[in-house]
Amino acid sequence: MNTPRVSVLMPVRDAEPWLNEALDSIVAQSETDWELVAVDDGSNDSSRAILENRARSDRRVSVISSGGRGLVAALNLGLERARAPMLARMDADDIARSRRLELQCAALDDDPQLFGVACRVVAHPPGAAGDGMQRYLDWQNSLHTPEEIARDRFIESPVLHPSVMMRTAPLREQLAGWQDRGWAEDWDLFLRALAAGLRISRVDDPLLAWRLHDRQATRADPRYTEERLLDCRAHHLSRHLCAAFADRPVWILGAGPVGKSLCKALAGEGLEVAGLVDVDPRKVGGLVREGLREWPVVAMETLFDVTPRPFAVWAVGRPGGRAGLRALMHDRGWEEGHDFVCAA
Repeated sequence: MNTPRVSVLMPVRDAEPWLNEALDSIVAQSETDWELVAVDDGSNDSSRAILENRARSDRRVSVISSGGRGLVAALNLGLERARAPMLARMDADDIARSRRLELQCAALDDDPQLFGVACRVVAHPPGAAGDGMQRYLDWQNSLHTPEEIARDRFIESPVLHPSVMMRTAPLREQLAGWQDRGWAEDWDLFLRALAAGLRISRVDDPLLAWRLHDRQATRADPRYTEERLLDCRAHHLSRHLCAAFADRPVWILGAGPVGKSLCKALAGEGLEVAGLVDVDPRKVGGLVREGLREWPVVAMETLFDVTPRPFAVWAVGRPGGRAGLRALMHDRGWEEGHDFVCAA
């Protein structure tokens, strides 16, 4: 068999209500040189029958089983079977716009330095996203360049997993596929890729309709709770800070619930945190405690007086707060990525 241009990797578990629409959207792609590797992860509904019927009618579709071992095992099994040099993630409940594969393949062809390329995402059905989810979609859709995506990687996952196409070789050989560490496997993958110096960009076209429903992993899977996402963020951020800024004291910007939680999580990863910074005079002068450990809370001006210059981590969940922080820090001559990073 000829090697296809792109492999579409679709894990499937009990997706009967949406699966045909997702499959139809792949069949309708303007780029026709693809294979679909569908991994049935122990479905109890008619998903397997739907997939096998598609495979009989379209030789580009193959169906394998991961034995119900979970999403990460299904993804890695599909990665083993994928034959193309490019691999596009696709979920069994989403809808790909007709030019998705064409435009993402073209973006990777145009820039050999790119590891992956995402696209803009819209909520499906329209209006299904609540305020928080819509803010997340608007934020990740606003990150276009590899520099913007790398800059914001510790806030949340800067690209949506089923919207991404990646080069198969580095995904296999450099990253060893997906890992199951008890938190979101997609954000973990992208954080590992960016830490390795791999570049991810975005096609500025809405090429994926992301279906929102109560059974999707981001709402139902315990690996996507706020606590587990905090663990993922702290794990990767602590390694980044220890590798790049081991000689500089780390201060947390924000002594509210987000800042306190991140401070404690980073300390749990073995990172020494000097203290927290806040603009609320009621918090300044206080202490944040966990067990026998404690961290002082100081005013922002105190941070700017510290020499040598420390490294700051923004950890305030207030919408719109990052823009004000960036303006303030730039006015003071602090460079994002070199002197501070946003993690909320």
